[in-house]
Amino acid sequence: MVTGLPINYMKTTRKNIQHLFLRSGFGSLPANIEKNISRSIPEIAEEIFSASQNYSSLDFINNPIKGREKKGASAFQILKMIIKSRRETEDLNIIWLNKMAQDPAQLREKMTFFWHNHFSTNVPFSYLMQLQNNTLRKFALGKFGELLHAVAKDPAMIIYLNNQQNHKDAPNENFAREAMELFTLGEGHYSENDIKEAARAFTGWAVNRKGKFEFHEHDHDYGEKEFMGRKGNFKGEEILNFILENKQTAIFIATKIYREFVNHEIKRERIKSLADDFFSSSYDISMLMKKIFTSEWFYDEENIGCKICSPVELIVRYKKIIALEFENDQALIDLQKALGQVLFFPPNVAGWKGGNNWIDSSSLLLRLNIAQALLNEGRIIINPKPEFEDTPDEIDEENDEHILSSDWTIMNSYFTNNENDFDELLNYLVQSSVQKIDRDKIKSLVNEAGADNKIIKMASVIMSLPEFQLI
Repeated sequence: MVTGLPINYMKTTRKNIQHLFLRSGFGSLPANIEKNISRSIPEIAEEIFSASQNYSSLDFINNPIKGREKKGASAFQILKMIIKSRRETEDLNIIWLNKMAQDPAQLREKMTFFWHNHFSTNVPFSYLMQLQNNTLRKFALGKFGELLHAVAKDPAMIIYLNNQQNHKDAPNENFAREAMELFTLGEGHYSENDIKEAARAFTGWAVNRKGKFEFHEHDHDYGEKEFMGRKGNFKGEEILNFILENKQTAIFIATKIYREFVNHEIKRERIKSLADDFFSSSYDISMLMKKIFTSEWFYDEENIGCKICSPVELIVRYKKIIALEFENDQALIDLQKALGQVLFFPPNVAGWKGGNNWIDSSSLLLRLNIAQALLNEGRIIINPKPEFEDTPDEIDEENDEHILSSDWTIMNSYFTNNENDFDELLNYLVQSSVQKIDRDKIKSLVNEAGADNKIIKMASVIMSLPEFQLI
Protein backbone atom coordinates (compact mmCIF):
# COMPACT_ATOMS: atom_id res chain seq x y z
CA MET A 1 0.00 0.00 0.00
CA VAL A 2 0.96 3.64 -0.49
CA THR A 3 2.11 4.94 2.89
CA GLY A 4 3.28 8.14 4.49
CA LEU A 5 0.35 10.26 3.28
CA PRO A 6 -1.86 12.49 5.42
CA ILE A 7 -5.15 10.78 6.30
CA ASN A 8 -7.37 13.39 4.63
CA TYR A 9 -4.83 14.69 2.16
CA MET A 10 -7.30 14.81 -0.73
CA LYS A 11 -10.98 14.45 -1.39
CA THR A 12 -12.24 11.43 -3.30
CA THR A 13 -14.71 12.78 -5.84
CA ARG A 14 -16.08 11.41 -9.10
CA LYS A 15 -14.04 14.01 -10.96
CA ASN A 16 -10.84 12.95 -9.18
CA ILE A 17 -11.52 9.26 -9.81
CA GLN A 18 -12.23 9.91 -13.49
CA HIS A 19 -9.05 11.97 -13.68
CA LEU A 20 -7.03 9.09 -12.24
CA PHE A 21 -8.50 6.53 -14.64
CA LEU A 22 -8.09 8.80 -17.68
CA ARG A 23 -4.45 9.58 -16.95
CA SER A 24 -3.39 6.13 -15.72
CA GLY A 25 -5.30 4.42 -18.53
CA PHE A 26 -7.98 5.33 -21.02
CA GLY A 27 -10.89 6.13 -18.75
CA SER A 28 -13.43 3.90 -17.02
CA LEU A 29 -17.13 3.13 -17.20
CA PRO A 30 -19.59 5.06 -15.00
CA ALA A 31 -20.47 2.04 -12.85
CA ASN A 32 -16.80 1.55 -11.97
CA ILE A 33 -16.46 5.24 -11.08
CA GLU A 34 -19.47 4.87 -8.78
CA LYS A 35 -18.06 1.69 -7.23
CA ASN A 36 -14.88 3.50 -6.22
CA ILE A 37 -16.47 6.62 -4.75
CA SER A 38 -16.27 5.29 -1.19
CA ARG A 39 -12.58 4.39 -1.47
CA SER A 40 -9.47 6.53 -0.99
CA ILE A 41 -7.31 7.64 -3.91
CA PRO A 42 -4.31 5.59 -2.68
CA GLU A 43 -6.51 2.48 -2.50
CA ILE A 44 -7.77 3.01 -6.05
CA ALA A 45 -4.24 3.71 -7.29
CA GLU A 46 -2.96 0.55 -5.62
CA GLU A 47 -5.59 -1.52 -7.42
CA ILE A 48 -4.68 0.09 -10.74
CA PHE A 49 -1.03 -0.88 -10.25
CA SER A 50 -1.98 -4.37 -9.10
CA ALA A 51 -4.09 -4.92 -12.23
CA SER A 52 -1.05 -4.16 -14.37
CA GLN A 53 1.31 -6.63 -12.72
CA ASN A 54 0.14 -9.37 -15.06
CA TYR A 55 -0.11 -8.74 -18.77
CA SER A 56 -0.15 -10.46 -22.14
CA SER A 57 2.02 -9.72 -25.15
CA LEU A 58 0.98 -9.08 -28.71
CA ASP A 59 1.60 -12.28 -30.65
CA PHE A 60 -0.28 -11.68 -33.89
CA ILE A 61 2.74 -11.93 -36.19
CA ASN A 62 4.98 -14.99 -36.27
CA ASN A 63 8.69 -14.64 -36.95
CA PRO A 64 8.95 -14.96 -40.77
CA ILE A 65 12.50 -16.27 -40.39
CA LYS A 66 11.50 -19.15 -38.11
CA GLY A 67 12.39 -22.49 -39.68
CA ARG A 68 15.11 -20.91 -41.79
CA GLU A 69 17.62 -20.33 -38.96
CA LYS A 70 20.48 -22.08 -40.71
CA LYS A 71 20.20 -20.14 -43.93
CA GLY A 72 18.76 -16.90 -42.62
CA ALA A 73 16.56 -14.86 -44.95
CA SER A 74 17.43 -14.38 -48.60
CA ALA A 75 17.24 -10.95 -50.22
CA PHE A 76 14.05 -12.05 -52.03
CA GLN A 77 12.45 -13.22 -48.79
CA ILE A 78 13.30 -9.91 -47.12
CA LEU A 79 11.71 -8.04 -50.03
CA LYS A 80 8.54 -10.13 -49.69
CA MET A 81 8.47 -9.39 -45.95
CA ILE A 82 8.71 -5.65 -46.58
CA ILE A 83 5.85 -5.73 -49.08
CA LYS A 84 3.69 -7.79 -46.71
CA SER A 85 4.73 -5.86 -43.64
CA ARG A 86 2.70 -2.69 -44.17
CA ARG A 87 -0.61 -4.54 -44.09
CA GLU A 88 0.46 -6.67 -41.13
CA THR A 89 1.55 -3.61 -39.16
CA GLU A 90 -1.82 -1.98 -39.78
CA ASP A 91 -3.50 -5.17 -38.53
CA LEU A 92 -1.26 -5.02 -35.47
CA ASN A 93 -2.36 -1.42 -35.00
CA ILE A 94 -6.03 -2.46 -34.75
CA ILE A 95 -5.21 -5.31 -32.37
CA TRP A 96 -3.32 -2.97 -30.05
CA LEU A 97 -6.14 -0.40 -30.11
CA ASN A 98 -8.57 -3.10 -28.98
CA LYS A 99 -6.11 -4.29 -26.34
CA MET A 100 -5.88 -0.76 -24.95
CA ALA A 101 -9.66 -0.62 -24.68
CA GLN A 102 -10.18 -4.07 -23.16
CA ASP A 103 -7.05 -5.21 -21.32
CA PRO A 104 -7.31 -5.08 -17.48
CA ALA A 105 -3.65 -3.95 -17.38
CA GLN A 106 -4.65 -0.41 -18.29
CA LEU A 107 -1.67 1.34 -16.71
CA ARG A 108 0.81 -0.97 -18.42
CA GLU A 109 -0.84 -0.35 -21.80
CA LYS A 110 -0.82 3.40 -21.15
CA MET A 111 2.87 3.31 -20.27
CA THR A 112 3.61 1.11 -23.30
CA PHE A 113 1.86 3.78 -25.38
CA PHE A 114 4.02 6.47 -23.73
CA TRP A 115 7.27 4.60 -24.35
CA HIS A 116 6.12 3.84 -27.92
CA ASN A 117 6.31 7.58 -28.55
CA HIS A 118 9.43 8.16 -26.44
CA PHE A 119 11.45 5.47 -28.26
CA SER A 120 9.86 6.38 -31.58
CA THR A 121 10.61 3.76 -34.25
CA ASN A 122 9.32 2.88 -37.71
CA VAL A 123 10.81 0.06 -39.75
CA PRO A 124 9.23 -1.96 -42.60
CA PHE A 125 9.27 -5.23 -40.67
CA SER A 126 6.02 -5.89 -38.84
CA TYR A 127 7.45 -8.72 -36.73
CA LEU A 128 10.21 -6.46 -35.43
CA MET A 129 7.72 -3.71 -34.59
CA GLN A 130 5.66 -6.24 -32.63
CA LEU A 131 8.84 -7.46 -30.92
CA GLN A 132 9.73 -3.92 -29.86
CA ASN A 133 6.19 -3.25 -28.65
CA ASN A 134 6.36 -6.31 -26.41
CA THR A 135 9.75 -5.19 -25.09
CA LEU A 136 8.28 -1.81 -24.18
CA ARG A 137 5.35 -3.55 -22.48
CA LYS A 138 7.62 -5.89 -20.52
CA PHE A 139 9.72 -3.06 -19.04
CA ALA A 140 7.02 -0.36 -19.07
CA LEU A 141 6.67 -0.24 -15.27
CA GLY A 142 10.08 -1.59 -14.28
CA LYS A 143 13.47 0.09 -14.07
CA PHE A 144 14.18 2.66 -16.78
CA GLY A 145 17.78 1.47 -17.01
CA GLU A 146 16.66 -2.03 -17.96
CA LEU A 147 14.24 -0.57 -20.49
CA LEU A 148 16.98 1.61 -22.00
CA HIS A 149 19.41 -1.30 -22.33
CA ALA A 150 16.71 -3.49 -23.89
CA VAL A 151 15.67 -0.85 -26.43
CA ALA A 152 19.30 -0.11 -27.33
CA LYS A 153 19.64 -3.76 -28.42
CA ASP A 154 16.19 -3.92 -29.99
CA PRO A 155 16.45 -5.00 -33.65
CA ALA A 156 13.90 -2.42 -34.87
CA MET A 157 15.75 0.40 -33.11
CA ILE A 158 19.15 -0.72 -34.43
CA ILE A 159 17.80 -0.75 -37.98
CA TYR A 160 15.84 2.50 -37.62
CA LEU A 161 18.76 4.53 -36.27
CA ASN A 162 21.33 2.98 -38.59
CA ASN A 163 23.48 1.21 -36.03
CA GLN A 164 23.56 -1.62 -38.52
CA GLN A 165 25.85 0.70 -40.50
CA ASN A 166 27.96 1.66 -37.47
CA HIS A 167 31.36 0.11 -38.19
CA LYS A 168 34.72 0.51 -36.46
CA ASP A 169 36.31 2.05 -39.55
CA ALA A 170 33.29 4.22 -40.37
CA PRO A 171 31.19 5.08 -37.28
CA ASN A 172 27.54 6.07 -37.74
CA GLU A 173 26.45 8.56 -35.07
CA ASN A 174 22.66 8.37 -35.43
CA PHE A 175 21.85 6.08 -32.53
CA ALA A 176 24.43 7.63 -30.18
CA ARG A 177 23.05 11.12 -30.85
CA GLU A 178 19.36 10.24 -30.42
CA ALA A 179 20.08 8.06 -27.38
CA MET A 180 21.30 11.18 -25.60
CA GLU A 181 19.18 13.92 -27.19
CA LEU A 182 15.77 12.20 -27.27
CA PHE A 183 15.94 9.18 -24.98
CA THR A 184 17.92 10.24 -21.90
CA LEU A 185 19.74 13.54 -21.35
CA GLY A 186 18.04 16.03 -23.64
CA GLU A 187 19.63 18.54 -25.98
CA GLY A 188 22.49 20.60 -24.58
CA HIS A 189 23.66 18.10 -21.97
CA TYR A 190 26.39 16.40 -24.00
CA SER A 191 29.07 17.44 -26.49
CA GLU A 192 29.64 16.57 -30.13
CA ASN A 193 32.72 14.67 -29.01
CA ASP A 194 30.56 12.64 -26.61
CA ILE A 195 28.43 11.62 -29.59
CA LYS A 196 31.47 10.59 -31.65
CA GLU A 197 32.99 8.59 -28.82
CA ALA A 198 29.68 6.94 -27.90
CA ALA A 199 29.16 5.93 -31.53
CA ARG A 200 32.53 4.14 -31.43
CA ALA A 201 31.37 2.26 -28.33
CA PHE A 202 28.24 1.06 -30.14
CA THR A 203 30.14 -0.32 -33.15
CA GLY A 204 29.47 -4.00 -33.73
CA TRP A 205 25.90 -3.80 -32.44
CA ALA A 206 23.87 -5.30 -35.27
CA VAL A 207 20.87 -7.38 -36.31
CA ASN A 208 21.54 -10.77 -37.85
CA ARG A 209 19.65 -12.42 -40.70
CA LYS A 210 17.33 -14.08 -38.17
CA GLY A 211 16.13 -10.70 -36.96
CA LYS A 212 17.99 -10.89 -33.63
CA PHE A 213 20.55 -8.68 -31.90
CA GLU A 214 24.11 -9.77 -32.47
CA PHE A 215 27.45 -8.35 -31.32
CA HIS A 216 30.13 -8.48 -34.02
CA GLU A 217 33.44 -8.50 -32.16
CA HIS A 218 35.43 -8.06 -35.36
CA ASP A 219 33.55 -4.84 -36.13
CA HIS A 220 33.83 -3.25 -32.67
CA ASP A 221 36.22 -0.38 -32.00
CA TYR A 222 38.33 -1.54 -29.04
CA GLY A 223 40.37 1.65 -28.89
CA GLU A 224 40.41 4.06 -25.95
CA LYS A 225 37.47 6.47 -25.85
CA GLU A 226 36.76 9.62 -23.88
CA PHE A 227 33.12 10.08 -22.86
CA MET A 228 31.89 12.79 -20.50
CA GLY A 229 35.26 13.16 -18.83
CA ARG A 230 36.00 9.44 -18.53
CA LYS A 231 38.61 7.50 -20.48
CA GLY A 232 38.61 3.81 -21.21
CA ASN A 233 37.97 1.02 -23.66
CA PHE A 234 34.21 1.46 -23.35
CA LYS A 235 31.51 -0.72 -24.87
CA GLY A 236 27.94 0.37 -25.53
CA GLU A 237 26.60 -1.01 -22.25
CA GLU A 238 29.07 1.12 -20.29
CA ILE A 239 28.06 4.25 -22.18
CA LEU A 240 24.42 3.65 -21.27
CA ASN A 241 25.37 3.14 -17.62
CA PHE A 242 27.36 6.39 -17.59
CA ILE A 243 24.30 8.18 -18.97
CA LEU A 244 22.13 6.66 -16.24
CA GLU A 245 24.61 7.82 -13.61
CA ASN A 246 24.01 11.37 -14.81
CA LYS A 247 21.10 12.81 -12.82
CA GLN A 248 20.10 14.87 -15.85
CA THR A 249 18.60 11.65 -17.26
CA ALA A 250 16.22 11.45 -14.29
CA ILE A 251 15.30 15.12 -14.76
CA PHE A 252 14.69 14.65 -18.49
CA ILE A 253 12.47 11.57 -18.07
CA ALA A 254 10.57 13.00 -15.09
CA THR A 255 9.90 16.20 -17.06
CA LYS A 256 8.60 14.32 -20.07
CA ILE A 257 6.36 12.10 -17.92
CA TYR A 258 5.04 15.16 -16.06
CA ARG A 259 4.13 16.87 -19.34
CA GLU A 260 2.31 13.78 -20.55
CA PHE A 261 0.54 12.65 -17.38
CA VAL A 262 0.07 15.86 -15.39
CA ASN A 263 0.28 19.14 -17.27
CA HIS A 264 2.18 20.50 -20.25
CA GLU A 265 3.11 23.50 -18.10
CA ILE A 266 5.74 22.17 -15.72
CA LYS A 267 6.57 23.31 -12.19
CA ARG A 268 10.28 23.14 -11.46
CA GLU A 269 9.99 22.30 -7.77
CA ARG A 270 7.79 19.30 -8.58
CA ILE A 271 10.13 18.10 -11.31
CA LYS A 272 13.07 18.35 -8.90
CA SER A 273 11.26 16.31 -6.26
CA LEU A 274 10.15 13.67 -8.78
CA ALA A 275 13.60 13.47 -10.38
CA ASP A 276 15.33 13.18 -7.00
CA ASP A 277 13.15 10.23 -5.99
CA PHE A 278 13.35 8.67 -9.45
CA PHE A 279 17.15 8.82 -9.39
CA SER A 280 17.37 7.55 -5.80
CA SER A 281 15.13 4.58 -6.64
CA SER A 282 17.48 3.48 -9.47
CA TYR A 283 14.93 4.74 -11.98
CA ASP A 284 11.90 2.81 -10.71
CA ILE A 285 9.13 3.76 -13.15
CA SER A 286 6.34 2.34 -10.96
CA MET A 287 7.55 4.37 -8.00
CA LEU A 288 7.56 7.55 -10.09
CA MET A 289 4.07 6.98 -11.48
CA LYS A 290 2.69 6.05 -8.05
CA LYS A 291 4.12 9.22 -6.55
CA ILE A 292 2.42 11.27 -9.27
CA PHE A 293 -0.97 9.58 -9.01
CA THR A 294 -1.07 9.80 -5.20
CA SER A 295 0.17 13.38 -4.91
CA GLU A 296 -2.35 15.98 -3.79
CA TRP A 297 -1.26 18.40 -6.53
CA PHE A 298 -2.13 15.84 -9.22
CA TYR A 299 -5.79 16.54 -8.41
CA ASP A 300 -5.49 20.34 -8.46
CA GLU A 301 -8.12 21.94 -10.67
CA GLU A 302 -5.45 23.23 -13.05
CA ASN A 303 -4.38 19.66 -13.83
CA ILE A 304 -7.85 18.22 -14.52
CA GLY A 305 -9.24 18.49 -18.04
CA CYS A 306 -6.16 20.42 -19.21
CA LYS A 307 -4.75 17.87 -21.66
CA ILE A 308 -5.87 17.57 -25.29
CA CYS A 309 -6.72 13.94 -25.87
CA SER A 310 -4.39 12.37 -28.42
CA PRO A 311 -6.08 10.71 -31.43
CA VAL A 312 -5.32 7.22 -30.11
CA GLU A 313 -6.58 8.08 -26.61
CA LEU A 314 -9.75 9.52 -28.15
CA ILE A 315 -10.43 6.43 -30.25
CA VAL A 316 -9.76 4.08 -27.33
CA ARG A 317 -12.07 6.16 -25.12
CA TYR A 318 -14.86 5.79 -27.67
CA LYS A 319 -14.21 2.06 -27.79
CA LYS A 320 -14.44 1.78 -24.01
CA ILE A 321 -17.57 3.89 -23.61
CA ILE A 322 -19.67 2.78 -26.58
CA ALA A 323 -17.69 -0.01 -28.29
CA LEU A 324 -17.02 2.09 -31.40
CA GLU A 325 -16.37 -0.05 -34.47
CA PHE A 326 -16.05 0.51 -38.21
CA GLU A 327 -17.37 -1.64 -41.02
CA ASN A 328 -13.77 -2.28 -42.11
CA ASP A 329 -10.44 -1.88 -40.35
CA GLN A 330 -9.03 0.40 -43.04
CA ALA A 331 -11.48 3.09 -41.92
CA LEU A 332 -9.89 3.02 -38.46
CA ILE A 333 -6.45 3.42 -40.01
CA ASP A 334 -7.78 6.30 -42.14
CA LEU A 335 -9.28 7.93 -39.05
CA GLN A 336 -5.90 7.83 -37.30
CA LYS A 337 -4.25 9.32 -40.38
CA ALA A 338 -6.80 12.10 -40.57
CA LEU A 339 -6.40 12.88 -36.87
CA GLY A 340 -2.60 12.84 -37.10
CA GLN A 341 -1.49 9.76 -35.13
CA VAL A 342 -1.11 6.23 -36.49
CA LEU A 343 0.22 3.57 -34.12
CA PHE A 344 3.52 2.06 -35.33
CA PHE A 345 3.94 4.87 -37.87
CA PRO A 346 5.41 7.86 -35.98
CA PRO A 347 6.38 10.90 -38.09
CA ASN A 348 10.07 10.77 -37.15
CA VAL A 349 12.49 9.76 -34.40
CA ALA A 350 11.21 12.59 -32.17
CA GLY A 351 7.72 11.06 -32.22
CA TRP A 352 4.44 12.95 -32.07
CA LYS A 353 4.69 16.42 -30.52
CA GLY A 354 1.29 16.27 -28.83
CA GLY A 355 -0.40 19.13 -27.00
CA ASN A 356 -1.84 21.84 -29.22
CA ASN A 357 -0.27 20.12 -32.23
CA TRP A 358 -3.12 17.60 -32.18
CA ILE A 359 -5.59 20.26 -33.28
CA ASP A 360 -6.00 22.01 -36.60
CA SER A 361 -9.16 23.10 -38.42
CA SER A 362 -9.74 19.80 -40.22
CA SER A 363 -8.84 17.43 -37.37
CA LEU A 364 -10.95 19.36 -34.84
CA LEU A 365 -13.99 19.23 -37.11
CA LEU A 366 -13.54 15.48 -37.58
CA ARG A 367 -13.15 14.97 -33.82
CA LEU A 368 -16.42 16.83 -33.18
CA ASN A 369 -18.23 14.91 -35.93
CA ILE A 370 -17.50 11.37 -34.69
CA ALA A 371 -20.29 11.27 -32.10
CA GLN A 372 -22.81 12.99 -34.35
CA ALA A 373 -22.07 10.47 -37.08
CA LEU A 374 -23.51 7.78 -34.82
CA LEU A 375 -26.86 9.57 -35.07
CA ASN A 376 -26.44 10.19 -38.81
CA GLU A 377 -27.14 6.64 -39.95
CA GLY A 378 -23.67 5.65 -38.75
CA ARG A 379 -21.87 7.35 -41.63
CA ILE A 380 -18.84 9.61 -41.45
CA ILE A 381 -16.62 11.31 -44.01
CA ILE A 382 -12.91 10.73 -43.45
CA ASN A 383 -10.28 12.30 -45.67
CA PRO A 384 -6.96 10.88 -44.47
CA LYS A 385 -3.95 13.11 -44.92
CA PRO A 386 -1.73 11.61 -47.66
CA GLU A 387 1.57 10.19 -46.47
CA PHE A 388 4.83 11.07 -48.19
CA GLU A 389 5.09 7.66 -49.85
CA ASP A 390 1.56 7.77 -51.28
CA THR A 391 1.34 8.31 -55.01
CA PRO A 392 -1.63 10.21 -56.54
CA ASP A 393 -3.23 7.02 -57.87
CA GLU A 394 -3.08 5.45 -54.38
CA ILE A 395 -5.17 8.22 -52.82
CA ASP A 396 -8.84 7.33 -53.22
CA GLU A 397 -10.73 10.61 -52.94
CA GLU A 398 -14.14 9.10 -53.72
CA ASN A 399 -14.17 6.34 -51.11
CA ASP A 400 -14.09 8.63 -48.07
CA GLU A 401 -17.45 7.74 -46.48
CA HIS A 402 -17.29 5.04 -43.83
CA ILE A 403 -19.89 3.19 -41.80
CA LEU A 404 -19.44 2.97 -38.06
CA SER A 405 -21.39 1.29 -35.30
CA SER A 406 -21.68 1.51 -31.53
CA ASP A 407 -23.15 -0.34 -28.56
CA TRP A 408 -24.87 1.83 -25.96
CA THR A 409 -26.00 -1.01 -23.69
CA ILE A 410 -23.70 -0.05 -20.82
CA MET A 411 -24.58 3.64 -20.98
CA ASN A 412 -28.31 2.93 -21.23
CA SER A 413 -28.18 0.54 -18.30
CA TYR A 414 -26.47 3.10 -16.05
CA PHE A 415 -28.29 6.30 -17.06
CA THR A 416 -32.06 5.88 -16.83
CA ASN A 417 -33.65 8.95 -18.45
CA ASN A 418 -34.41 10.71 -15.18
CA GLU A 419 -34.12 14.47 -14.73
CA ASN A 420 -30.60 14.29 -13.31
CA ASP A 421 -29.15 12.27 -16.18
CA PHE A 422 -28.09 15.28 -18.21
CA ASP A 423 -25.91 16.68 -15.44
CA GLU A 424 -24.54 13.22 -14.63
CA LEU A 425 -23.70 12.60 -18.28
CA LEU A 426 -22.08 16.01 -18.57
CA ASN A 427 -19.93 15.44 -15.50
CA TYR A 428 -18.97 11.94 -16.64
CA LEU A 429 -18.01 12.91 -20.19
CA VAL A 430 -16.43 16.34 -19.57
CA GLN A 431 -13.42 16.76 -17.28
CA SER A 432 -12.84 20.47 -17.78
CA SER A 433 -15.11 23.16 -16.31
CA VAL A 434 -18.73 22.86 -17.46
CA GLN A 435 -19.69 26.36 -16.34
CA LYS A 436 -19.45 27.90 -19.82
CA ILE A 437 -21.36 25.10 -21.55
CA ASP A 438 -24.77 26.21 -22.80
CA ARG A 439 -26.92 23.54 -21.18
CA ASP A 440 -30.20 24.92 -22.53
CA LYS A 441 -28.88 24.77 -26.09
CA ILE A 442 -27.78 21.15 -25.65
CA LYS A 443 -31.15 20.19 -24.16
CA SER A 444 -32.96 21.87 -27.04
CA LEU A 445 -30.89 19.95 -29.57
CA VAL A 446 -31.75 16.72 -27.78
CA ASN A 447 -35.47 17.60 -27.63
CA GLU A 448 -35.48 18.42 -31.34
CA ALA A 449 -34.18 14.94 -32.02
CA GLY A 450 -37.29 13.37 -30.48
CA ALA A 451 -38.19 11.42 -27.38
CA ASP A 452 -36.56 8.09 -28.26
CA ASN A 453 -33.08 7.12 -27.07
CA LYS A 454 -32.53 10.33 -25.14
CA ILE A 455 -29.45 9.01 -23.37
CA ILE A 456 -27.78 8.29 -26.70
CA LYS A 457 -28.73 11.69 -28.06
CA MET A 458 -27.63 13.58 -24.95
CA ALA A 459 -24.31 11.75 -24.82
CA SER A 460 -23.70 12.24 -28.56
CA VAL A 461 -24.31 15.98 -28.30
CA ILE A 462 -22.00 16.26 -25.26
CA MET A 463 -19.30 14.22 -27.04
CA SER A 464 -19.56 16.69 -29.92
CA LEU A 465 -18.46 19.55 -27.65
CA PRO A 466 -14.87 20.83 -27.76
CA GLU A 467 -14.70 20.22 -24.00
CA PHE A 468 -14.98 16.45 -24.55
CA GLN A 469 -11.55 16.58 -26.22
CA LEU A 470 -9.92 17.58 -22.93
CA ILE A 471 -8.99 14.95 -20.36
